[in-house]
Amino acid sequence: MMNFIRKPYMLLWMICSFLTVHLYAQNLEESLSFADKQFELKNYSLALKEYQRVLFFNDGKNLDYIYHQIAKVYFINGYYQDAARNYELAYKTARDDSLKTEFIFKKAACYMLEHKFRLAIFELMNLPDSSDIQYNNRKNFYFAVCYWGLEEFEKSKKYFLSIIPENRVGNREKITLLFSKKKKLYRPNPKTAKIMSMILPGSGQIYSGDIKNGLNSMVLTGGFVILGIYMNEYYTFFDAFLTAAPWFMRYYQGGYQKAEQIATQKRAIRRNKTYKAILQLMKQ
Repeated sequence: MMNFIRKPYMLLWMICSFLTVHLYAQNLEESLSFADKQFELKNYSLALKEYQRVLFFNDGKNLDYIYHQIAKVYFINGYYQDAARNYELAYKTARDDSLKTEFIFKKAACYMLEHKFRLAIFELMNLPDSSDIQYNNRKNFYFAVCYWGLEEFEKSKKYFLSIIPENRVGNREKITLLFSKKKKLYRPNPKTAKIMSMILPGSGQIYSGDIKNGLNSMVLTGGFVILGIYMNEYYTFFDAFLTAAPWFMRYYQGGYQKAEQIATQKRAIRRNKTYKAILQLMKQ
């Protein structure tokens, strides 16, 4: 008797469960479609929320696609660390080898944009070998940029040259010449500028090409030295020290710190010009 009563209830429960699962699946599909639409409309905040909601209730379908879309939203908005994490998840859930390769490239790009060049190189090392020229050129370009960022210019040059065909002799020679100009890549040296200004205030700025500030530093620090000597001669050493030393130390320390900053900026500007020239040659 009890089995007879239970059977209708069990049947009803099975029907309700089937309908719930079916509607639930339809709802996820609609949510994913809605998220894609918002992504196309560049409503990235709303798209991200929908992708995350679909991911939370997901039953294991389209995971690589969803992670990829989430990564793209983060990437577009400049959250490269979050983007890299989701590209990694997309890589782990993808079954297609070409997709896996693309996710590695994109994860490496995230690290490069964060100036984490060692991590980017580690990712690039995981790329499979291929005879495809376009694929190898892309990989070698990423390596070239990473080694440039690490200031390992010889390795960077090797990878840049590997992309240019042997018959484009002129471009290969120009790139080799750009890398050979040590002044453009290594000077002014920030440490040298700092030490020079510590020995002779203002000399580091002049070495870095900032003659105006260098002369100004020399005059100011020299003036306080003269003031200290004058005070010591006509008053006491204690009076001279209290009057001149604090001001001298302020401009002295500020001077060699400024010299290092100026050298760093000048060298960065020179390197950027060289880098742009290399990229221009790569396009030709």
